[in-house]
Amino acid sequence: MKISIIDIGSNTIKLVIYEVRKDNSFIGVHQESTKVKLGESLAYSDSLNEQSILKSIDVLLQYRDITRLESANKVLCVGTSAVRESKNGKYFIDQVLKRTGFKVRVLTGEEEAYYSYLGASMTTCIPNGLYFDLGGGSLELVYTENFNIKKAQALPLGALRLSRTFANEDGSFSKKDRDNMDQRILDTLPTKKSYGIGIDTLLVGAGGTLRALGRYDQKRSGFPFEKIHNYRLSSSTIESLRKELSSLKPDEIASRGTFDSTRVETVVAGIHVIDGIMKKFDFEEIVISGYGIREGILASFIQNPNTLENHNIESLGKQIVRILSYHSHKNDISNFGLDDMTRDMIYHRLLKDREVEILSYALYTLGKLPESNKYYSLFYQVLDEDYPRLTYREQIILALSIIYSKKIRIGEGLFYKYNNLLKPQNLKSIQKIAVLLNLASIIIKTRSQIRIRLTDNQSMNFTIIPTQKSFPTILLKQVIEKTSKIFDIPVQYHIPNRINRLKDSTRNIISIKSQT
Repeated sequence: MKISIIDIGSNTIKLVIYEVRKDNSFIGVHQESTKVKLGESLAYSDSLNEQSILKSIDVLLQYRDITRLESANKVLCVGTSAVRESKNGKYFIDQVLKRTGFKVRVLTGEEEAYYSYLGASMTTCIPNGLYFDLGGGSLELVYTENFNIKKAQALPLGALRLSRTFANEDGSFSKKDRDNMDQRILDTLPTKKSYGIGIDTLLVGAGGTLRALGRYDQKRSGFPFEKIHNYRLSSSTIESLRKELSSLKPDEIASRGTFDSTRVETVVAGIHVIDGIMKKFDFEEIVISGYGIREGILASFIQNPNTLENHNIESLGKQIVRILSYHSHKNDISNFGLDDMTRDMIYHRLLKDREVEILSYALYTLGKLPESNKYYSLFYQVLDEDYPRLTYREQIILALSIIYSKKIRIGEGLFYKYNNLLKPQNLKSIQKIAVLLNLASIIIKTRSQIRIRLTDNQSMNFTIIPTQKSFPTILLKQVIEKTSKIFDIPVQYHIPNRINRLKDSTRNIISIKSQT
């Protein structure tokens, strides 16, 4: 099923068509973004001007053709701050319906914040966070504790709005302009105390301006991947970017080659807002989300097709908790029946919590992706996926662990190719996760059970309980030998003879001594 989301913003109108899979996961298959500056006139007027209305309708007619060509099953069209705040917003909505057939659902500021948070949070799974979505007309802020929304609001600090208020006619900002804008930002932002932000809170940001800044930083730092989701920007990096870009004119910013036409006029104001958030709330780092309001609306629609048209904030908040609870647990190791084994290995300090987290994502990934012996392609395919809770380094460890489990030689070559992004100790983690993937593959494919205990003589004892007569004993022995070597501990395993009751029920016990 294909679902189209059209987001009518203050600066741009965006269309994304998503393919919704049978398990209700989704992936974007078509995307359009057109700068219309619908909210530009609101800097000096209370109404949308006729020219921008007509341009917006032309864009929506084009998008209508695209959704029909792509056989979209449903089109959801929303309007945000520009339509919401304008005196003639209803006139605009009526004209859109008359000319295009699209029924525009205008979101309140609080609804916009909720949907933006849902889209960003289900792909980052950070329970305690201050989430922000910086758009052209408004800034949405959401503070959460254990995924529960404590505060949510929309503020008139959009990048286009501030640019039209403080920039010169050529789009540049004088030092006085920037100082006045900074004062407006700091005066408008709430205080850290009023939000009651805890010490374990992370700052998570969404929006085109932040993503553009992330890509620019990747380019200037020589970052080897073109991937923005979960990329992190430090406060010192934001400060450096602000100093570098703030005095430039839009055409000078465009010459840097990273910012497209929808960003060059608003990126200076945007980075001042981001810098203001970090300073006002004392954050040292931002986690960039590649997802936001459109994905939030889609996730809500998938769970309940009537939510967008018929909800209140309380019911929407409850729905968000349900959705995030699912997304934050769908990759848990318990889903693979290996939680007892890994829990024991953590207890005996054979594994770390983060290694188990990466192992669970690796099992989830291998179950989702088609089998392939094209290992380089598989490596980059895994890197291109978006994983909640994993840092960039951990995602590289994940991808390398999968390749190591299949072809050690290729895994080693890729490790040394990207070792500047890794730490020396990460190789040991990769080897541990890889051999456990091999073990898990046998257990899962034979539908067996596994138990583990550490004996008095500090050896590891696996009990394998098969559910079928044929069992790959030779393969298991090879994996056990690798396990002993990598964990540097003697390993025993035994298979209770529960399949064929006519045979001797004596347990087959094989001891593999450490080879290091």
